[in-house]
Amino acid sequence: MVKLNILVLINVNEKIMFKENLTENQTRKKIIDDLLTKAGWNISNSSEVVEEFEITGAGYKKSSIAQNQPEINPSGFSDYLLLDRASEPLAIIEAKRTSRDPVSGKQQAEDYADGIKKIHNVDPLIFLTNGYEIWYWNRQRYAPVMVHGFFNKTELERIRYQNTFRKDPCTIQIKPEIIDRDYQIEALKRIFDGLKKNKRKFLLVMATGTGKTRTVMALIDVLIKAGWAEKVLFLVDREALAVQSFGDGFKQHLPNESRHYIRGGEIDTSCRLYVSTIQTMMGCFHKVSPGFFDVIISDECHRSIYNKWKDVLSYFHSIHVGLTATPSDYIDRDTFKYFECENDTPVFNYSFDEAVKNKVLVDFRPPYSAKTNFQIKGIKGNELPPSIQKKLVEEGYTLEDIDFEGTEIEKNVTNAGTNESLVREFMEVCIKDDSGVIPSKSIIFALSHNHAKRLWEIFNRLYPEYKGRLVDIIDSKMERPLKLIEKFKDENFPRVAISVDMLDTGIDIREICNLVFAKPVFSKIKFWQMIGRGTRTLEKDLSKRKPWCTEKDRFMIIDHWSNFEYFGEKPEGEAPAVQYPIPCKIFITRLKKLKIFKTNDDKECFKRVKEEVINDIKTLPENSITIKESRKNIDKALSSNVWQDLDDESFEFLEKSIAPLMKYKSDFNLFQEQFILKTEKLALSVLLNNQEDIELFEKSIIDDIKRLPMNLNAVRKKGNEIKKALSDEFWSQLTHDKCEFLKEHLTEIMKYKLIQEREIVRLDIGDDVIERKWIAFGPEGEGDYVHSYREKVENKILELAGRHPTLQKIKNNQPISEQDIFELEKTLNSPELYVTEDNFRKIYNKPYGTFTQFIKFVLGIYKFPEPEDLINESFNTYIVERNNRTPLTAEQIRFLRTVKNVFAKKKHIEYNDFFEPPFTSFGTDAAVRLFDENELKEIVGIFNSIRIQ
Repeated sequence: MVKLNILVLINVNEKIMFKENLTENQTRKKIIDDLLTKAGWNISNSSEVVEEFEITGAGYKKSSIAQNQPEINPSGFSDYLLLDRASEPLAIIEAKRTSRDPVSGKQQAEDYADGIKKIHNVDPLIFLTNGYEIWYWNRQRYAPVMVHGFFNKTELERIRYQNTFRKDPCTIQIKPEIIDRDYQIEALKRIFDGLKKNKRKFLLVMATGTGKTRTVMALIDVLIKAGWAEKVLFLVDREALAVQSFGDGFKQHLPNESRHYIRGGEIDTSCRLYVSTIQTMMGCFHKVSPGFFDVIISDECHRSIYNKWKDVLSYFHSIHVGLTATPSDYIDRDTFKYFECENDTPVFNYSFDEAVKNKVLVDFRPPYSAKTNFQIKGIKGNELPPSIQKKLVEEGYTLEDIDFEGTEIEKNVTNAGTNESLVREFMEVCIKDDSGVIPSKSIIFALSHNHAKRLWEIFNRLYPEYKGRLVDIIDSKMERPLKLIEKFKDENFPRVAISVDMLDTGIDIREICNLVFAKPVFSKIKFWQMIGRGTRTLEKDLSKRKPWCTEKDRFMIIDHWSNFEYFGEKPEGEAPAVQYPIPCKIFITRLKKLKIFKTNDDKECFKRVKEEVINDIKTLPENSITIKESRKNIDKALSSNVWQDLDDESFEFLEKSIAPLMKYKSDFNLFQEQFILKTEKLALSVLLNNQEDIELFEKSIIDDIKRLPMNLNAVRKKGNEIKKALSDEFWSQLTHDKCEFLKEHLTEIMKYKLIQEREIVRLDIGDDVIERKWIAFGPEGEGDYVHSYREKVENKILELAGRHPTLQKIKNNQPISEQDIFELEKTLNSPELYVTEDNFRKIYNKPYGTFTQFIKFVLGIYKFPEPEDLINESFNTYIVERNNRTPLTAEQIRFLRTVKNVFAKKKHIEYNDFFEPPFTSFGTDAAVRLFDENELKEIVGIFNSIRIQ
């Protein structure tokens, strides 16, 4: 597709517009030749490009192109032949006029390709184009597919070589030094199977910490050795992940391959392995052709695939592998659609639960929830102690000013006492290192940089013995944040990183043992990504473990904002609000003004705004794939048909089909765009005589002007205009022309506007944690915090272990009677603690444990069976018993294994589940084909009877 080039033509020569129906000859001369030149082909060099070539055994005949050449070529001629370095046929291009579908020439091109293959014993690649669209056909591997430009000679030669010499990737050994886990190898095998079926897109869902990066490094290694890949791009969405991928990925696992970290928009085309952030690649992908990369790996690709990633991923004709740790239940359908996932099922899925079950990841303890008095009750000035009220008044506040809900803390109000309580609580309950004093590696997720700084100051004030080394702030406002991350990862101190967004996702630090949610999270995807920071296991090799973290079997989550309760009530989280970008709002506001001028027959103003609207359309970014794909609508929007009779239908078309494209405008200054929008809305309010909105925008615009720094020369030069815009006379009788004056004279200098920090009320009032997870253990409502009560119970049992007869028998594995158990229960179920089987179940979250099991657990001589062990035992027992009745087929066993896996994930199964994915992968009627109804109900009953601890 070539809207880019058409847009350039519009700007240079108004005679050549989208609506022009070019002949085939004009299409070739005005569009296709330029595209070939852009791809590096020398049109005038017949050893590279032959036009109008004749398919004969006597070489390539080049003929002149007549101005009035008929549409259909004579038999045996095609439009372009691209030659390789040895002047052998490499690819043919079949051209059609702009009004024709390029795919209509498919059979014609195939006949030419067959002729070349017969005569020259080479199978040329095929391009079909009408100038607007380009279709590429590698007949040996894929069906025709639309691409966004021609490939250069090197790329086409590489593709031809791969077609001839590539190997079955299954025949290449997967390097055990890179991956050695069965699920990682399975992921690669699934991709290999897809490649052999000529698939190009694959989505891997793998829980954080299960080795996504290692898996794709092994994939790249195999594809290079098998001849499938020479140039590979690893695409991420943050610089920290790019550095991590470049070092821990390419440098560590593929050290012998040349590699390039794309920065500053420049691409070193001589390398084989590339790493880039999506932001960098968005600005430079058009500098290479769509055939430049053989493989693109996109990390965390679930994030707005149709907003951030689409232009880049759609531009390149490559094998695309998407990676994400987001559970497949939370991945949006657009992502599944892009990666062509059947039934919204990724090619491979390795979940968090599976990884924990297989000891690949560690689980977290039951979340520790703690809230302060002010978090729960808010901060109300008239409810504070008189001494505090007096202090606030002396500081200039009124009691009415101090009226905040708990959810406003660190947003509209900050209180040192609240933050101090959270810091003390963390130091009290967090997992600590072997000393039992210093916190293990921990991340505190803060609301803002200022919030992080306040917490940092409190740590340093309360714990001066660490001399400022205990805690660091790691966010984008700190200098050298990547170095801070490396220090946190590799050195003993700091132990605590207070992060704002930067450590939420993608950071690989095995030793993280504590996560503190000091902010609310509303995205379920982001929430689980943040939890994923703590799931990684330590090195298996004990000698490689860091001295400050030698053991890790669980990690701790401290939740100060009831995030777990929130997602319990709203499992999907909060849907992100639809953001309508400022350029779209400007465009729509101009359309509304245009409609008013048309109605009022104000020809001069109508013409002026019309020119602005048309210019908005013409200046859409040339290299955006989305803009190119919207060629027909832009063609229509720039045609005279729309503007000759601008009726309601035309306005609706411009608003619904063109306005959304304005979000793809680039290289604009936010302050300038905001100011333009305000002036446009002010002008619209004037036209509508909406006094309320006029006053609103007047106040906002005056505030913007007052924040211009008059000490800058560029601003001082506009001194007269600024003085005029701030005068009462200017605003006394506001007109549309005055609004235009503001836009015309002050927009340019708005980029210098000083940022005004949002006012936040700062308080220093004592606060205490008053709500922790609580257990009522006594008959009269006696209770305690769970962690405290559990500790008291365990200490009591261990204290009695040396002198209580029943406990001594249990420790020595001697037989015990019911009377022994009764005596022990009587001893423990005293007014001090009221230890009962039911209370045991509550504090250990084991709903089916017995009194004796809990006693043995505390004494360290019993371990509760893991859910997978119970499930496997029931599954194996059923298989044996069922097989004794009637031998099971291999397909029946596979089906039952799927039942086991589904139950292990959901902890429950219903009869109707058998007629939904993943069971339907055996066939829509597989369940009733493999088992009768009674057998299926028996299977449901057996699994649901398993008592998961």
